[in-house]
Amino acid sequence: PICTECMRQTEVGIKCPDDARLPRGARAGVMKPNQIAKTLLAGVGIAAVGVFVVAFVLFALPFTLLISAAAGYGAGTLIYRAGGRNGGTVAILVSVVAAAIPFIVVLGPGLLEGVVNPIRLVAMVIAMIAAGVANRQI
Repeated sequence: PICTECMRQTEVGIKCPDDARLPRGARAGVMKPNQIAKTLLAGVGIAAVGVFVVAFVLFALPFTLLISAAAGYGAGTLIYRAGGRNGGTVAILVSVVAAAIPFIVVLGPGLLEGVVNPIRLVAMVIAMIAAGVANRQI
């Protein structure tokens, strides 16, 4: 039974306040300002750490493409979770850009000279796609 003090009118009739709330799935992609700030801060942190990972670890190991996919997915997941698990457009863009920045910083001089191994560019694209997929909205 619902008392008249706490009832809420909804599209399907009267409900108690607990049932009248929108489910979490209905709010996916809508980020509050503090969630956007946390997402941006996480993206900056991931990009800063990613420069060192790409420069000193990623290209020194075999299976560069697999490792870049895992690193991109991990970066996207961290950004997704930092933003309160609301994987909207902002979270996807921040994840993709944060995954691309370390590669651009490391590969930038070679790109300007035209002497970059194409596999490294493919690794960057794979990391960007994996970071976007980690937000579960693509």
